[in-house]
Amino acid sequence: MGFYYGHPQNAFWKSIAASLGRPEPPYDLEARRRFVHENHIALWDVFRSVNIDGAADASIHDAEPNTFRKIIEGSRISAVFTAGRTGTDAFNRLCCGEAGMRAVYLPSTSPANRRTQATPEYERRWALPGRLIRGELVSSAGMKELDRRTIEEKGVPSLVLMERAALACADVLKAKKPMKTLCVCGAGNNGGDGFAVARLLRLSGIDAEILFVGDRNKMSEETKTQSLIAENYGVPASDNDLSAIGKAGTIVDALFGIGLVRELTGVYLDTVKAVNKSGAYVLSVDVPSGISADTGEALGGAVAADETVTFAFNKIGLTIGKGPECSGKITVKDIGIYNDQ
Repeated sequence: MGFYYGHPQNAFWKSIAASLGRPEPPYDLEARRRFVHENHIALWDVFRSVNIDGAADASIHDAEPNTFRKIIEGSRISAVFTAGRTGTDAFNRLCCGEAGMRAVYLPSTSPANRRTQATPEYERRWALPGRLIRGELVSSAGMKELDRRTIEEKGVPSLVLMERAALACADVLKAKKPMKTLCVCGAGNNGGDGFAVARLLRLSGIDAEILFVGDRNKMSEETKTQSLIAENYGVPASDNDLSAIGKAGTIVDALFGIGLVRELTGVYLDTVKAVNKSGAYVLSVDVPSGISADTGEALGGAVAADETVTFAFNKIGLTIGKGPECSGKITVKDIGIYNDQ
């Protein structure tokens, strides 16, 4: 603990204290230990070991990353924040695959970067840990945990939550009186929401169809069920036919949700590009496909939505990076998931 941001001119402790609404930062070692413990904060280096030839980050070589999967699973970490661009890039390049989440960039607190520490962007970024801890925002891992609690501890079936999510999106769309609507669905649960939205719109008299993108053998169980229900109700559907995108006046983007950590490639990136070129009104389900729900990065590419209906709580990634630009109007809808613990 004594080695973490121990330089008296380093702004780390001041910045994290301000994020949590504390008037004064902890100054000594024991106070800092209490501070991180009371606020459920863990401090870890990105690297287990590293060689460095000088003072600059650019001279780092032979870096061995920490094993973050064990750390995250053992401690139920809900988000990773990294101070400085080098650490953020290193974590997202070397660690995010096995960690299952991407690191959120926070500006460097080093005395060498004092100029940037007086900017609105510095304050905005460093406010994020506090907003997460206070429950004003959630991370992808935090949202998955709330979802799990609702299903396993409260007894609400996953399909009930999916139906409520779809109803929330359908209600928003019906108020706009859309003409021809295409629900672009992936294989995960975000795609299951999209299948259900198409069914609900069609049953209300709106011309709605489904475009499934991906491999049906990789569908989640809930999405398989929603696909079958849509088929039973006669909702027209096609697979991987991107020409359908240009014929729609309204598009429901249900390709990827909060679980995306890798860059889009192949047919998925082609789908995103086609949606953005279509000229249609686009509503994204939970997050725009391609946007990291944690970092706001566009992972290879991202849907530029006119509106995003997100569920239960706003997501970190919708407030930073490319998130605000790609989300359009953000509407947070209650679907029966609460942070009551």
